[in-house]
Amino acid sequence: MRSYPTDSPQAISRLLALTVISDGGGSPSEIAATYRLSILGHAGIDEQVFDGVLRELTADLPATSDDLVKIDAGMIDQALAEIVRPELRLRVWKAMWQLAYADDEFAHAEVALLHRATEAWGIEADADGNGKIAGSGIG
Repeated sequence: MRSYPTDSPQAISRLLALTVISDGGGSPSEIAATYRLSILGHAGIDEQVFDGVLRELTADLPATSDDLVKIDAGMIDQALAEIVRPELRLRVWKAMWQLAYADDEFAHAEVALLHRATEAWGIEADADGNGKIAGSGIG
């Protein structure tokens, strides 16, 4: 899997794209939700950047025999490591949650991805889906 500059629009786009496709391919409602999220504008991401990263990601990922993408823990960890600013991590994490639930259900793979981001980034989540960066006051 290719690398992107730290905290770049491409790095953010890849995590959002991973969220969209983690349940097997990306529902139209999840893809449409991607364009409605305010984080795209805040991070300087336009539809062309996101679409390009989504194409690159699906080209980089191996597929199963039934054409579902395979995302392993190392790929997720690499993508998560490219976001380093705590406030950006929190915004991306919140956007990932919104995307995962855009089709009104959480797939096991989406939950696993979100849990991994929560753990890796040190986010303390509450029962309402809100979060803050542990010990930073950011939230």
